[in-house]
Amino acid sequence: MRDGLKMLPLAVALNVMTPVWAGQYDAVFGDVQRMLSQSVQNDETDLNATRRQLESVPRPDHQNVKEARASNQQGLDALKRNDYSAAATAFQQAQQADPADVEVAGNLGYVDLKLGQFKRAEHQLVYAISLSPGRSSSWFNLGQVYGALGEEDKATGAFTNAYRFSQNRAKTGEFLRQALTAPENNEATRAALRRTLQLLGLLQ
Repeated sequence: MRDGLKMLPLAVALNVMTPVWAGQYDAVFGDVQRMLSQSVQNDETDLNATRRQLESVPRPDHQNVKEARASNQQGLDALKRNDYSAAATAFQQAQQADPADVEVAGNLGYVDLKLGQFKRAEHQLVYAISLSPGRSSSWFNLGQVYGALGEEDKATGAFTNAYRFSQNRAKTGEFLRQALTAPENNEATRAALRRTLQLLGLLQ
C-alpha cells in the first residue's frame, strides 16, 4: 500500500496479533498518542524518545512468510479492482499466516479505512506502527483515519510523523500537497493536511 465485507470477529483478528495486541496494546496505543501530540508540538526530542520506547516493544516472530506473501499479493490485486471486501479477506488471511509482516498489517489497516471501518483501521494501523514505528505510510493512513473521524489534531500529528519519518521527505511533502485535493479526503482531513504543511514550512 501507500509506502497502500467479510470481517473476522474482532477477538479473532486481535488474537492474531500476538504478543503486542494480546497484552500490550494499551501501552502501545499510549505511545502512539504521545507521538501524535509531540509531533504537533514540534517536540522532536521527546518524539524520538517515545519512538525508541515503542521500538523496544516485543514483536511476534515471522511465521508462514511464503503463504502470507501470496495472500498479500491477492489482496493487492483486489485493491486494483477496487474490490475492498476481497482485499480485506486476503489481507486477513495473510496476517493469520504471518502476524509479523508489517506491510500486511498496514494494508489491512488501509482497506479497513476504505471500507469505512475507522476504529478497526485505527487498531490495525497502531499495530502496524508497533511493528515499525518509522513506517511513513502507516502514519499517513492513520492520519486519514483520524481525519475521517473528525479528529483534526490527531490527524495533523499523524501526517506530520509521516513526513518526519519519511526516507524521501521531498517526495512525501509533494504527496501531502497533492492529498489536499484528493476527493477521498474530507474537510477535516484537508484541514489537518494544511496545518501539517504549515507546521513543516511546506505550504506554498
